[in-house]
This record gives sequence, C-alpha cells and structure tokens, in this order.
Amino acid sequence: MNAAQRVFRSLKRAPGFVAIATLSMGVALGISTSVFAVMDATTHPEPPFRDVDRLYNVFYRVQITAPPPSSELMKGVLNLEGIDRVVEWRWLFDGFVMTGSTIGSLSIGYVAPGFFDLLGVRPRLGRLFAPSDHERANVAVVSDLVWRRDFNNRAALGDATVQVNSRVYPVVGVLPSGTDRSIRPDIFVAEPAPTRGFANLLLIRLKPGVTVEQFQPRLAELNNRFTKAYAGPKDRGISANISSLRPDPLMVRDFHRAMVGAALCILLIACANVAALMLARGMVKRRDYALRLALGAQPREIGREVIVEVGTLAVAGCVAGAFVTSWFVGLIGSAMPPEMEWQGFVQPQWSWRVLALAGAAVVASIAIAGGVPAWIASRTDPAGPLKEGSGGTTGRAGTRFRWLVIAELAIAMTLLMSTSLMLKSIRMMERYDFGYPNDHLLRVVVGAPWRQDSTSLEEETRLRQQGLEIVRGVQGVEAAILDNTSSFFGMRARCGGQTLISDRTVEGGPSVSLLANSFRAGGCTPASPRFFSTIGIALTDGRDFEDGDQAGNGAVILDQKTATRLFPHERAVGRTVKLGDVSSNAPWMPVIGVVKDHMLGFDSHPEMGADSGATLYVAGPAQVTRNRAGQPVGSRTMIFTVRTTADVEGTKLRLARAVAPLTPTGGRAGVTPWDRDFQMQLKTEQFLSLVFTLLGLASLMLGAAGLYSVISYVASQRMREFAVRIALGATQQNVIKLVMREAFTMAIGGTAVGAGFGMWAAFLLWERMWGIYPVDVQALVVAEVTLILVTMGACIVPALRAAKSDPLEIIRAP
Repeated sequence: MNAAQRVFRSLKRAPGFVAIATLSMGVALGISTSVFAVMDATTHPEPPFRDVDRLYNVFYRVQITAPPPSSELMKGVLNLEGIDRVVEWRWLFDGFVMTGSTIGSLSIGYVAPGFFDLLGVRPRLGRLFAPSDHERANVAVVSDLVWRRDFNNRAALGDATVQVNSRVYPVVGVLPSGTDRSIRPDIFVAEPAPTRGFANLLLIRLKPGVTVEQFQPRLAELNNRFTKAYAGPKDRGISANISSLRPDPLMVRDFHRAMVGAALCILLIACANVAALMLARGMVKRRDYALRLALGAQPREIGREVIVEVGTLAVAGCVAGAFVTSWFVGLIGSAMPPEMEWQGFVQPQWSWRVLALAGAAVVASIAIAGGVPAWIASRTDPAGPLKEGSGGTTGRAGTRFRWLVIAELAIAMTLLMSTSLMLKSIRMMERYDFGYPNDHLLRVVVGAPWRQDSTSLEEETRLRQQGLEIVRGVQGVEAAILDNTSSFFGMRARCGGQTLISDRTVEGGPSVSLLANSFRAGGCTPASPRFFSTIGIALTDGRDFEDGDQAGNGAVILDQKTATRLFPHERAVGRTVKLGDVSSNAPWMPVIGVVKDHMLGFDSHPEMGADSGATLYVAGPAQVTRNRAGQPVGSRTMIFTVRTTADVEGTKLRLARAVAPLTPTGGRAGVTPWDRDFQMQLKTEQFLSLVFTLLGLASLMLGAAGLYSVISYVASQRMREFAVRIALGATQQNVIKLVMREAFTMAIGGTAVGAGFGMWAAFLLWERMWGIYPVDVQALVVAEVTLILVTMGACIVPALRAAKSDPLEIIRAP
C-alpha cells in the first residue's frame, strides 16, 4: 500500500476529524482570500477600461478673448504624432439634479459619440449610448456610485430616471465599479457635440508604445502655435494638463491593517486547530508509527505521511473556502455603502495577486498545521508505544498540545475584543443625542467656484438676503437662517485667535482656549439672528441672537462649560469677552446668552464635553476677506439652515426647485439633511462593525471547534480512568466536572493571554471608534464572557459522553 492510499484510508476512518479540519481550513482560507481581494482593490485599483495606461484626459485652459473653434483644436490634437483616437467631452455641476434619493450636487458629463468606445468599458447594467442617442440627446448613463447610493443598487433598470434642471432622462445603463475613481461625473448625457461645461476636455488614447512623456512636448508645441495664432496682447494663451485615467491607490490606514491582521489571525487559529487535531491523531496512531518504524520504515516517511494528510485537508478546505469566499465577497460588495470608497474601501476585485496570496496562504497553512505534528510523529520511539497498554491515559495527553488550544483562544479573544469595541461604538453612535431635534433640519447649498470677485459688500448682502427670502417662502419651511461660515463676505476674520478672555481676566480671572475642529474656526462659530431657535437648541440663560446684534462690535453666546470656566461664581450674561490676549485689537463683545452644551461638529466624538476647549457663537458685522492685491476673495457659496414641517421629503424637493435659478453657471445647488455627515459616518461604522463582527464570529467558531476537538480526544483517552472512578462511586456530575475543568482551564488561559493583546490591537481601530477608548472594561468583560460561554458550551457534548460511558465495557476492553 502506497502513502496516498494509506492517507485516504486513514482519513476515511475519521469522518468527524476530516469534517472539523476541512471546515476550519475552508472558513479561514475563504475569509483571508476575501480580505486579500478587498485590500488588492485598495492598493492596486484596476479600472474597467481597455488598455488604461494609454488613456488620458486633456484639460484645456483657453485664456484667449477670441479662441480657436473647438473642432480646430480637436483636429490639431488628433493630427499629433502618437495619437490613436480623440473624443471631446465636458462636465459641470447643473443647477438642479434629482436621482432617486438625491437632490442636487451631482456632476454631469456631456459626451460626444465614441466616448465609451474609446474608454473600452462595458456596462454593469443595461447598455451604453448608441449613435441615435447622441442625435436625440434624451437618455443618460449613471455611475456605479450613483446607482448604489440613489437607486438602492437594484438588479434591474426598470423605469429609473434622472432629472437635470427641467429635463428628465431615462437611465439606459450603469457603469461598472471602478469608473468613479477615474471619470468623475455622476451622470453622463449623450450629445452630438458637447457645448456645455467647465472647460474643453479631450479624452485621448495614445498609440501602442507611445509614452505620455513623449506626447507632452508635442502637445505643448501645438498649444504654442494656437496661442501665437489667436492670442491678443493681453491674453494668456492656451495651456493643457494631462492626467492618466489609472486611479491612484487609496491610502492604507490602521483599520485596513486591522482587517488584514484579523484575517491572518483566523488563518492562524485554523492552523492551530488542525495542528492540535493532528497531534491528537498522532497520539492515537503512535503504536502504528512504532510498528512501522520497527519494521524498517524511515522517520521521514512517517513525517511525509502527516504532511500529505494535512495537504489533503487543505485542498479540501480550498473547495469549501471557495464557497465561503463567494459568500463573503458578495456580502461585502452588497453591504458596503458608497461612502466607504472615500474612507479607503472599494469593491473587492480578483487578480493574480489575490490568487497568489491565496496560494501562499494554503502553503503556509500546510507548513504551520503539519510541521510540528510531522516532526513529532517522525521522532516516535518504536520501543515505547509497543510496550504500553492501549487502555488510555490518566490525563497527561492533553498537556502535550494544550498550548495550541490556549493560543487559538488567545487569538480569538483578541478579535472578539475588537468586535466588542466596534459594536459598543456603534450602539453609542446610534443612540447619541445631539441635544436638539435634528430630523427636521436641512442644509441648502447654492454654490459657485472659488474665485475672486469685485462684487461690493452691499450687493453681496442683497443677494444673500434675496436667497434667504426665497428659501423662507417655500411651502413646508418653518424657519430658515443663513450660515455665515461660508459667506463670501463672512465672519471668519472675527473668529481668529485661540484664546478667549473676559472682563474678569483683566482682574486676574481665568481665560480659556478654544476648541478647534473642521466646523469651527478655533471654536468660534459665526451665527445669524435666530440661530438657536431655528436649530432647536435651548438657551439656559439670556436670549437668542437678534437682527440688531450684528451692528457695532457684535454679540456673543457661550455654551455652559465656557461660561462656567470664565465666570465660575457669577452670571455670564451681561459680562464682556474678546478673542486673543489683553493686548489684542479685537473688540470687546457683550455676552447675551448661555446655551446648553451640545455638538454641532458631526465629526467630533461625544466625549469632547467637559474637558474640551471653549465654544462661543458670534454675531457681528460682516468683514471682507481680501487677497494680497486688496481684492475681495472667497467662496460665493450660500448655505441656508432650514427647519421644516413633518413633510421633510416634500419640502426638500420644493427647496431644490426654488434655489435652482439662483445657481450660477458652473455652480451647484443641493438640499441635504442637516446631519448628513453624521449619517454617512454612521453607515461607514456600521459596515466596519459588520465586517469585524463576522471576523469575530469566525474566530469564535474556530476556537470553540478547536477546544471541542481537543476535549473530545482527551476525554476518549481518559475513558479507563473515568470508568475506574465511576466503579469506585463517582457520579456523572463528578465526571462532567473533570472534563469541564480541563476545558475551563484552557479557556481561561486563552482569555487571559488574549485580553492584553486585544486591547493593544484595538488601537488600530481607534480612529473608527466613536466615543470610547480601546482600553474598555465593559467591552473586555463582554468578550471574555462570550468566549468562555461558547467554548464551555462546545465541551458539554464530550463531557456528557464521558459521563454516560459503561464502566464494565471499558474495563473489559483490551
């Protein structure tokens, strides 16, 4: 009988061992391969374009009073040496765009015939543009991101439409995943010759063997010829920027590393599980090994047989792992919210790198899981086992590989600790109370590109007031205010400085530092009249801002913690404060109110409370921000905060239609929930919690399976001992306690070791945790109790089997 036949017959006689080992390897290999696919998509993004390294976008900047015709410019590029094909297209933010659940703030790409053919892309759903579509210009294709976000990633196009301004376009196709990171527009509309957009855009494909370094000088020379031919004395000329359509890799962050580490930990648990099972089999087969060695077999043949067994199990595990991979990748793809792409996660992809890593994982698993058992089996002493009886041992067998089980459970505890922390973070985030009713609040944005402008302060104020009146006149709007933080002539200059002092500071009283985050300039928020009443935040003292507060030096409202720090023993209302130190030129402003502590910055953590910096709200006269040349410069964006009636969605649609005419050419308009940033972050954290929960459950299952297998073996080896105990008067409960104590010892050892590693590893996820610290006692206790209960539950079956054994049959056995 050759080695392969012996391995097959040996495994055939142990179906339980084969099932546990195969499932362990299958789950571990499947999960690790899925994680490899996600990470490969992050670090080696592959857009679905044909020959992407030959594709480039040419962004033309034409600064000429009488520029050359677009057709002539395109003809000149097409005639350049090295060009294969050229297609013109343009993109812009239209005033009013509605796609499914999104209203406004979407970019539109207007493309000429042959655009998608040049890209070499195929649709994920439906079709792309036909020649007749460009003649009528009445259909649209949407990006994968828009389809997943605004149309719930449904399986069929159905009657899906998008509305751009007053025109409705049926959706005829959806682009595949990956196009969003290379071609920016959310919606594509077919046109014969695009005339609308920010700038002249050309999509080019270079000929094979031509590099962009070779092409750039030729394009620069062409632009110089056009500049000389068409530019006037004061014109700057024509220039172009070339960008590749191959997307840059996303930055690998700590939570990516934590995910990869978790997958590798699961692989290690499976390897330890199989190694422990092989050691147990080796203990049972010691007499067989000893007999074969006594008959002349070589030790390496014994070791090779063990490696072949593990390899066979690994191959079977690959088959099971293929199903696990398919399920896990499908789950990640369907559960991943669109916002995750900007957080560093993209749809998983398959590549030779993923297959190579999966193959390396299989080889490593065989080496790790089979190395030690093969070495121990090959070192079997022929004399020892042949002299021993076959009745069993008295408990020493488990100690030979107890360390493997403890290592499994320690790794499982590490992953469970991370899972427990993520779930606690999500619960805190879902239950967080902002301190005001935010479900009827909307943010309306009417934006224009960043530029300098000579508009007067009076004209800017008039335009903003006109927009505010339009918003307030929309049906369903209860209250609306301007958000001064984004004004062209805004309040940012009034919020400079990192220190806040009071009139008591001059007398020796305290000063406070300001809290800095992305929503406030150093903890100072410019506020409009009726700011707090519109948002719904209660004042504990004083009053809200009124129209007259914007005159003179302005007025200030403090939050409770700031008022307590500046005026610890007296009422803050009626006192004065200013930004900077005592010698600063900032004006003194009266405190007119105190508001309860709350959170307006949705990227902040809720623990930024009592120990955080000061927060104040300022109403005052607008100031012009100027550049070095003395010209006013800034964003022409207008943002309105709106409180609606119960009909939030209807009001949202009416608001979008009302502000669309206010949007300048090349600008954008949109209506979004007030807490959109928070909801986006919540979806991201929920997805990550789902991933780490699945990883934690997999580690828990594998750890429990490993302990069950070892306890089953230990109990079978101690059957003669149990029989003697029962014959001498021991009860079934006594035997169960003996078996469970063995399991409990290993479980406690694993949790003790894994707890420390779990808290250390949790720091990799700290940036994703909301409101908790990685060293969290509650999360630690939950993880420990879960691991101990599950592992103890897994060991009840072998304990009951040992307790119900018949002493007479066991003692009579040879």
